[in-house]
Amino acid sequence: MQPCLLLVLALLGTASASHLAPADPEAEEEALDAREEDIQCPLESETRAVSFTDPLGATTYRYVIVTRCQTFLKAQRICARCYHGRLASIHTYRINNYVQRQARLCTTRGQVWIGATTRPQGGTVHCKWADRTRWNYSYWLRGYPLRSRPYCTTLCINNGHWRSLRCRMRLPFVCEY
Repeated sequence: MQPCLLLVLALLGTASASHLAPADPEAEEEALDAREEDIQCPLESETRAVSFTDPLGATTYRYVIVTRCQTFLKAQRICARCYHGRLASIHTYRINNYVQRQARLCTTRGQVWIGATTRPQGGTVHCKWADRTRWNYSYWLRGYPLRSRPYCTTLCINNGHWRSLRCRMRLPFVCEY
């Protein structure tokens, strides 16, 4: 069936919304993840709240590092529902270094989700922050971002470099609020 017709039928209740899921298995898992209504907020023992005051801009950034591993999309939803925030966007080396050091104190998983996504676009890679702030800084590991498909971004807790990773991977994450 045509996608528009399926959408109309799903809205009318005469066709299952599952027919609308994309053919890509990763996209299907993310679509399933997005439909979950029961978001469980992390326990206090699974989080660490930290803040950073930028000496140059006198701005204070507040973060929660969550050690409970989630997919990128579920992490975004937890940040929004439980902390009224979003996955962290990082705009300076100082903030990147601070978040990396704090995350290293909380988890041994090696990587944490931050709020960046990438998409191949006309021979290049388009990077964006989930909170739609300006893309003015990056700290990619050599060879990244990957260019073969859309990816989500992790921050390595050992060296602070960013890597592209499939969004369905379950990792700790950093919320900014």
